[in-house]
Amino acid sequence: MPAPDTAQATAAALEALGVPRALYANGSLAAYSPIDGARIGLVRETAPSEADAMIAAAHAAFLQWRLVPAPRRGELVRLFGEELRAAKDQIAALVTLEAGKIVSEAAGEV
Repeated sequence: MPAPDTAQATAAALEALGVPRALYANGSLAAYSPIDGARIGLVRETAPSEADAMIAAAHAAFLQWRLVPAPRRGELVRLFGEELRAAKDQIAALVTLEAGKIVSEAAGEV
């Protein structure tokens, strides 16, 4: 049985992670695989004004996050780690496609 092409594998990995198709298929900026050079998606470009707003929102979130007591931040980071471990295979598949790494190396990165 032949392996799925890179674009199909990418779409399958993103779908398994719950990423809406519109985020990687409806843009104007092509993304290419380092594995075989195949186009694996079309992402939306962000205007400079949108980027500025996103940066400001991230900074505001940081200012709030640093007020959270360290033990609570640690607990939230631990819970986030559990979520990553639960989706490790799907994320590793995506890292493999995105970075051209072998699956075991990608899994180690996750």
